[in-house]
Amino acid sequence: MCAKEVIPMKNTAKKLLSILLALLCGLAAAAGAEAGTETGKRKFVLLGDSIPAGEGASEPSKAHARLLADEYGYDVSNFAVGGHKADDLLAILAENSDARAAIGAADIISVSIGGNDLLATNVITMVLRMLVNKNTSAVDGPINAFREKFARIISEIRALNGNATLIVQTLYNSMQGVPLVEGAYGTALAKLNRIYTDYLAENPGAYIVADVYGAFEGREGLIYPDKLHPSDAGHAMIAQVLAAAAEGRQLALDPVESVDPNALRKIVIFFRAAVDYIRYWLTQISLWQLLKNIVNFIF
Repeated sequence: MCAKEVIPMKNTAKKLLSILLALLCGLAAAAGAEAGTETGKRKFVLLGDSIPAGEGASEPSKAHARLLADEYGYDVSNFAVGGHKADDLLAILAENSDARAAIGAADIISVSIGGNDLLATNVITMVLRMLVNKNTSAVDGPINAFREKFARIISEIRALNGNATLIVQTLYNSMQGVPLVEGAYGTALAKLNRIYTDYLAENPGAYIVADVYGAFEGREGLIYPDKLHPSDAGHAMIAQVLAAAAEGRQLALDPVESVDPNALRKIVIFFRAAVDYIRYWLTQISLWQLLKNIVNFIF
């Protein structure tokens, strides 16, 4: 009588259990990969100057880059740098390997650039010319130079990523609400912001224009005391505008009531703004340095 080989039950059970666990793990991994694709955070890359860099926010968590991550659920990478102009952004696009990789993998890219190219002009002289003789040509040189660089920026971004939602922000009027200066500075800004809309008209579908200018217009409390950067409320507004653009929806804002103050009220507002502006900058630099800067601007 031949002896039968006896397979221990304990070993057989272990093998069956191992096979079952392997199958379950494989199914779980596949389901997890599918769920990750559906529920994973969309990658949002910010490019530009001090506005997306977060200047004006009272703390980093109040900057719109962080708000996009914390409140709107994006995976945010921020390559914006305070003081950067178009040439600086072009250098990042050409040389910064981390930025290039992030742009290439991005679902959404936003660009806020041009403000410093405009501010590089003699701003006070420009405003005075506009006020006194309505001469708006003082900004034409840097505006035209920026136009060509902006086109290169868009081309470089699209070369790195042709599929992402690309958003270009208009620049708000940081002098809004300040009589005399508001209108003159707004004239210069209109020329800058027209570059973004003109390019889009010539290249339909190249990007989405996020109307930050319109979202700020007439609304108080959105500008930091330096009269350049967004306040906490301003950063929150920019985050709303960018999230709406990224999601392809219309941003619903409460209408703004337009009030034209009388002459005396305009004078009071103007001098109060001037005092606030000087008071702020004296916390940053000495009175002597401030006076030197003013003289350099004027002359």
